[in-house]
Amino acid sequence: MNRFAIFYGTYNLLMGGAKDFKESHPTEEAALKRAKEIAKTETFVNWVQIFDKATDKYIVYVIVDGELKEGK
Repeated sequence: MNRFAIFYGTYNLLMGGAKDFKESHPTEEAALKRAKEIAKTETFVNWVQIFDKATDKYIVYVIVDGELKEGK
């Protein structure tokens, strides 16, 4: 598995879970590019999370009108 894991789904229960893991990418730029594609093409997806396995940091995005908006 690559360094930047992407999780996404319809409901974000904030509990984590393997079922929401979809793919991984070697760079943050590649993961963000893919997250933007997901926002535009996946009709029933409401959130995307990019997790950096090296630092244990993550960013959660909500999807609004096909665009990523950083969540709180």
